Amino acid sequence: MVKAVPTGDCIPEETLEWLKAYAREKGIPLLFSTRLLKDGKFVGRKMLGYGPPDFIHAVKNAIGPEDIMTL
Repeated sequence: MVKAVPTGDCIPEETLEWLKAYAREKGIPLLFSTRLLKDGKFVGRKMLGYGPPDFIHAVKNAIGPEDIMTL
């Protein structure tokens, strides 16, 4: 699995396309995050996934109410 985190507001499109091509070539999943901005201010991150169909299926069904913890 490849994980990528932006060092700025987002991963540059050229870099993200290279990472996707690498993941396709190797048949491995790619997880990457993007920063969420509201009115130009950082408000959080969003994780995104890219990969083979079995990975996508597992990720779509991976989180449920039992996976969420209260602080």
